Amino acid sequence: MKKNVNDIINSLGGTGKLANLLGVNPSAVSNYRQKGFPARLHLKIAMLCEERSVQISNDVLEGMTVPKIIKTNPKEYLSGTSLSIVKHLSTGGFDLIDPPVIVSADKVLDRMGENSADRLFIFSDQEGLRLCLRPDLTIPTCLYYLDQGFTGEKKLYSYFGKVFQLRLDNSSGPSEYSQAGLEYIGKQDQLASEIEIFHKVESSLRSEGLKNYHTFMGDVSLFSIFLDVMDLPDLWRKRLKAKYWNESDFKALLEDLSFKKSVDNELARRVFSLDRESATDLVRRSLGISFEATPIGRSVEEIMERLRQKGEEFSLQPLSKVTVNLIKEFLSISDKPFKALDRLRLISKNLDSSLLRQIDTAKERLEKIKELGVNLDKSEFSSEKGREVEYYTGFLFDFVNSQKGKSIHLGGGGRYDNLIRSMGSK
Repeated sequence: MKKNVNDIINSLGGTGKLANLLGVNPSAVSNYRQKGFPARLHLKIAMLCEERSVQISNDVLEGMTVPKIIKTNPKEYLSGTSLSIVKHLSTGGFDLIDPPVIVSADKVLDRMGENSADRLFIFSDQEGLRLCLRPDLTIPTCLYYLDQGFTGEKKLYSYFGKVFQLRLDNSSGPSEYSQAGLEYIGKQDQLASEIEIFHKVESSLRSEGLKNYHTFMGDVSLFSIFLDVMDLPDLWRKRLKAKYWNESDFKALLEDLSFKKSVDNELARRVFSLDRESATDLVRRSLGISFEATPIGRSVEEIMERLRQKGEEFSLQPLSKVTVNLIKEFLSISDKPFKALDRLRLISKNLDSSLLRQIDTAKERLEKIKELGVNLDKSEFSSEKGREVEYYTGFLFDFVNSQKGKSIHLGGGGRYDNLIRSMGSK
């Protein structure tokens, strides 16, 4: 139970992290450490604490609690083909549900990634809490699941409703469109559930006479395991995984890691060589800060951790050209599904067997999908598919129709093992 402002700030990630979450300067958060949170931020802080399962004393935020999320009825949008598809999706034990329309913008951005911010309809309520119209129905369905009190039980959901995303191309006006889908939440046979979801979506499209589409597949877990089994320093591995979701940042990082740092920092090296308690004392002495004082902007502990990371960077050798090229080659593979997996297996043959087993599992998934009568002639598997949405953790797919030079997204899905847990489920 957190009983003071400093404990809450530290539990929410520290000065810098909370500043980013609140959209304020770090100096403002430092002032909160001294003077407390302003009343206009009480609801937002309460929301952040609830999202991250941080328990706080009632008197810290004057008893502020988080209101229930507004919901709407998706059936008002059902008609024609949509109704037929939803009926198809809502068979075999899948219950049609009503996910929330208005959700926490921070929850969406934390799970989808900051790259998605430009596509969201974001606004604030009277208390300053950032909200948004749902950009998809996956996160709202997870919120629905948690709102029912479930913490891991198997639930099969279908849904239909409007989603809202701003256009990023040159077309005029915002975009709202209907989305139907399925979610398989809780304990499950991983491979069987993936095949079931894929086949149910694909067969629902075919049942409506939709045949002229291409299928795009990927598996985010393959690159994650690939980095795990590569001979890389842990710091570089963590950074590459963090930047994977942003292609341009990832390329820049990979380039940066291939060169030795030209600027050194003796204090950072000394901090890295010490245990954390001794390192913190060294930073205090170096900055001339007493034990009781808190610096403006960042805590002493945050400064120490940043210096430790810098010191570790200076101690590491750059990535070899062979390693950089292997990473680039792995991510460049895009081909017919079976051919793509064969190519991935070929370049991974000298790596740990855990990666080869995962590639074999992906191939087994394809074989079972094909056995169900799915035509894979117009399918493509890409080793980097899924980089647009951060919550995917494994297999994912999209069905896309091309008409008059325009691509129309018909359906899709993917595995997100950590999404429910990140929202508070145990």
